[in-house]
Amino acid sequence: MEPEVERSAGGVLFRDIEGQMLACLIQVPTRGGNPSWRLPKGAIEVGETPEDAAIRETREETGCKGEIISNLSDIDYWYTRNENGERIRVQKIVKFYLMRYVSGDIADHDHEAEEVKWLPLDAALKTISYDAEARVLQEAIHSWDAHLYREGLL
Repeated sequence: MEPEVERSAGGVLFRDIEGQMLACLIQVPTRGGNPSWRLPKGAIEVGETPEDAAIRETREETGCKGEIISNLSDIDYWYTRNENGERIRVQKIVKFYLMRYVSGDIADHDHEAEEVKWLPLDAALKTISYDAEARVLQEAIHSWDAHLYREGLL
């Protein structure tokens, strides 16, 4: 059987509080029950652009609205799921965007996230659970600096 492909989108949400840059991470349970710290992301719904999905998923999972600043690299990974007693291989492709915090409160996150935190960038890099998402976060940090430079803020 051919593997399925799932497409998702997510955001790397940054916020400046009193001159300190923070990134928003969500904690979710894994299939094994252990919590993991991740970037907010989710499925692109029918008729939705990846950008719209990233903004929606970030808002739902963090409680905060973000504005897209730039594209970041995609990540992809494989997993299996059981469907009617059959194991299905799935390739998941996630499109990420760098986002600037606009409004909202992390206390308003949905049920998919057990906890949401704003972390200084260095702490976020140490906390995030998956290497691929850590690379996206590192890219977002460089993209944010480039954005500030283009805006004449550096």
